[in-house]
Formats: sequence, C-alpha cells, structure tokens
Amino acid sequence: MVYLWIFAGGIAGSLHCVGMCGGFPLALAAGGGSRLTRQLLYHLGRLNTLVFIGALSGAGGAALVAAAPVRWAGQGLAVVSGLAMIVVGLEMLGILAQLTTRGAALAQATVGRALAGVIRSPSLAAPIALGVFNAFLPCQLIYAFAARAASTASMLESALTMLVFGLGTVPAMLGLAFTRGLARPALRARLSFAAGALVIVFGALTLLRGLDLLPHPAGHGAHVHVAGVRSAAHVIPRDS
Repeated sequence: MVYLWIFAGGIAGSLHCVGMCGGFPLALAAGGGSRLTRQLLYHLGRLNTLVFIGALSGAGGAALVAAAPVRWAGQGLAVVSGLAMIVVGLEMLGILAQLTTRGAALAQATVGRALAGVIRSPSLAAPIALGVFNAFLPCQLIYAFAARAASTASMLESALTMLVFGLGTVPAMLGLAFTRGLARPALRARLSFAAGALVIVFGALTLLRGLDLLPHPAGHGAHVHVAGVRSAAHVIPRDS
C-alpha cells in the first residue's frame, strides 16, 4: 500500500516534471531514429540514477540511525524528512521563496547546450546518457522523495521508493513526447500546483508518523526496531 501511494505521488509529481524537464523528451522526439525506443532508453537512464540516489539516501539514513539511539534516530529522521518535503511543496506552490527553481532552470539550460550533440546523436547510448544526467539535475521533487526514502533507513527500501516514484513519472513524460498539448504553460502551472500540494501531503504524513501521531506502515521501520533489540541483546551481560 505504501508503494502504491508513492507511485501515485510519482504520477502527480510528473506533472511538475513536465514543466521542469519536458524540454529533454521533446528534444529527443525531434531527433532521428525510433521515437519510442529513444524515449524508453531516456527513461531507463533516469530510473537508474533515481535508484542510485535512493540507495545513497537509504545508506545515509541507516548510518544516522546506527550512530544514535535507535528510536530517537528513526523518529528524528522521519520528522526531518517530512519537514523537508513540506518545505519543497511550499516552494513548488510559490508560498516560500524559490530556492532551487532558478538553479534547476540554469542547470537544465547549461546541460541542454552541453548535450545538444548527444540529443541529436543517432546512437542508442545517447538517450540513456541524457536520462542519467537529467536525473542528477537540481529538482525539488527528487529532493523531496529522496528525503522520504532516507527516512526508511534502508538502502533496499530507499532504492525501491525512488524506483516506484520514478516509474510514476514516466507516463506523463512519455506522453509529452507524443502529445505536445502537455507543454502549454497554463496547463503546466496547474499541474505543478497539484504536484506541490501532493508533496506537502506526503511530507505531513511522514512528519506525523515520525511524531508517532500516525501508525507506521506495515514493515516500515521494523528493521530499525529489530536492529535496536539486537544491539541491546549484545550489551546485556549473559549472567544478569
């Protein structure tokens, strides 16, 4: 059920992706070769990078949990992750100052110019490379879901979180390459607003779970408590 919600978050988040990164699939669509093949390879590159970011976030979360009292660390990580998602969502809605949008636009323009030859290349490796670089660009949604992934304190769960999120962004981005109507500024603005609102909801849920005001999803965080029990077992003298 948790991953179903994350997939839904990716679908809603893709509305924001259309506005921020839509130029890349559109540029690929204008190139030569099989349009569908190039688009799928582009998304394959993106998903691989998102999984890498997820694994890295999970490793960082696990390291924080291991270095501090287990329960407090797990809860604290969820609280920080939830707050980070709320801040990102408020930024996407324009309520907070745009901390990353200008940087993202500049980075995309710079990468677009640098990779112009790659985009036009008929090689099948070109769209994969573009997808890999695209996912590394500054993006509020990636920051938000990476924070959510880090709260799992597990490399596997975190990587799966980012994979499911990434899969949710594929349909709209893929559709953009074949349906130019999605690129209209007015529509993109409304879709980005919806994505920001959903990110805030995800952040609030993560925050409330960190504060123990909502039940944790089945299995989520269980490894943290089990690890704590095992750690405690090692320090308790056998003759006590």
